[in-house]
Amino acid sequence: MNYFYSKLLTIFIFSILSFNIHAKSNLHEKNATALQLPANIKPLLLEEMQQLQQGMMNLTPAIVSGNWDKIANIAKKMQHSYIMKQKLTSLQIQSLHQSLPQDFIHLDHNFHRLAGMLAHVAEEKKMELVNFYVYKLTEACVQCHSKYARQRFPTLNNFSKPTKHH
Repeated sequence: MNYFYSKLLTIFIFSILSFNIHAKSNLHEKNATALQLPANIKPLLLEEMQQLQQGMMNLTPAIVSGNWDKIANIAKKMQHSYIMKQKLTSLQIQSLHQSLPQDFIHLDHNFHRLAGMLAHVAEEKKMELVNFYVYKLTEACVQCHSKYARQRFPTLNNFSKPTKHH
C-alpha cells in the first residue's frame, strides 16, 4: 500500500512541476518582445553584439592557458564596450534610452557589471570565480537574446531563467 501511494505522489508532483514549467514557458513567451530600434541605431547595436561575441569566444583559450592578463583585458573591453554611447550624440542616447524597455537596460547594465567582476577575479587569479563569471555572462546573453532577439535566435524560445540546481 505504501508503494502505491509513493508512486501516486510522485506522479502527482511530476504533473504539477510539468504544468508549472509549461506555464512559465508560456508566460515568458508572452512577455518576449523584439526591440524596436531606429534604423541608424540598429547597426551599432549589432556591431556591439558582434564585438561582445568575439570577446566571449576569445575567453576560452585565455582561460584554458591561464593567461590572467588576457582574461582581464578581454573582460574590461566587454565591460566598457558601449559602442552606441561612443558613436551616438547625447540627444540620440537620450532618445534611445527612452525607447528601450527598462528590463533591457537592466539586463545590459548587469552584463557589463558581470564583465567588470570577471576582470576583477582574473586580476586576483581566481580560476573558479573566472569560470563562474563566464557562466553568468553567458547566462545573461541567453536571457537577453531569448527575450529581445527571438527572431534572430528562435531556438531560445523556451528559455527561462534557470532556477537552483537540485
